[in-house]
Amino acid sequence: MTTTQVDCSDCNNMFGGGIDKAFADQVTEIRNLLQLESGTGRTAPSLKNVKAGDQVLNLWGDGQIDLVRKPFATSKNADGSLAISINARSAEEIERLTPHIAASIPMPEEKLREQIGASVASIIEQRPNMIHFPLSFGGGDAFRSAAKSCLVLWATSVGNEKASGEPYRAAREFVMHGGEAFYLASTKLDTRLLPVLDQVKAAYGPIFNLIHVQSDTTGRVVGHFTLYNLIAFQVVLAAAGATPDHKITLVSNPERPEIWSSTVGLDLPVAWLATPEYEVGDARERIASLISYYTESGRSGEFERIIRDVLEKNGLREGDRIPQELAHKICGEIAHRAAMHQFGLPFEEKVMVSDLLARHQRPKDTDGAE
Repeated sequence: MTTTQVDCSDCNNMFGGGIDKAFADQVTEIRNLLQLESGTGRTAPSLKNVKAGDQVLNLWGDGQIDLVRKPFATSKNADGSLAISINARSAEEIERLTPHIAASIPMPEEKLREQIGASVASIIEQRPNMIHFPLSFGGGDAFRSAAKSCLVLWATSVGNEKASGEPYRAAREFVMHGGEAFYLASTKLDTRLLPVLDQVKAAYGPIFNLIHVQSDTTGRVVGHFTLYNLIAFQVVLAAAGATPDHKITLVSNPERPEIWSSTVGLDLPVAWLATPEYEVGDARERIASLISYYTESGRSGEFERIIRDVLEKNGLREGDRIPQELAHKICGEIAHRAAMHQFGLPFEEKVMVSDLLARHQRPKDTDGAE
């Protein structure tokens, strides 16, 4: 949801490179893990040079994982001949590296291609080692960003003139300049589950984002920002005297950003909004639920990838009927690789590089499937 009627371009740019960045940086690892694009469609952030046991990895925003290592190395054999080892994640990468290897030896490029094609490659597929990410939520700048979002949403409903009034002065000052007194007195992390959780999950998925702003009969206004159904940032935007008995909700599905609404009409109990709680045990439980969701959704995607790869290796394209004489072989290969993946064991097979390159160069069908 965007608006040009509430904050000016200068303030918006200042927020984007300051407090909004501080807020977004707290979920960089989560966005990478779930490959969550930005609201404007930018790919999820990448994480580079991440330690995973004795491995160093690049975790790209599209879900791809690369080992950080030299793409090729040369050494002398006992008989004086040259040995070349190539580390690549695809046939395309082997082809891309070939001219660079030829120039470094040196050797005519065509001769090197012949020798590479006649070589045997080991295809190794394995899960990365355990990666430990510290997660930290809250802090003055993140709460300033959450408060700003709540105020902007509220202004789209009650109008700029009212949102610029005296009841909101302390909250506006906090957004613009910070302030320890407001931060300590009027903000709190909340680990409780929403009273309307099932309703929101059914419409916007299990890791929704939600901003809900509501006032009571005295004009006390509370902004509640639930982030990825993981934790909530709650801010008292006005202690009293603001627009009474009013509410507005903005909710979205981060996995499908086109699904969102600012007219959903949720009703959160005033008494519930007035009593935010932070419990470490609840926070851990919600993080564990998110990781379980990632594991389940990632597992199905990996099994689909394994099936596609086995079919391609056997000369089949998506949509092809499996010949009867290949059915037993293909099912056995899929079952073996799926079992290795499920138990976290490395899968390795030997293949002629020429076969890999030929598979890569196979013409595409009319639908673009190889």
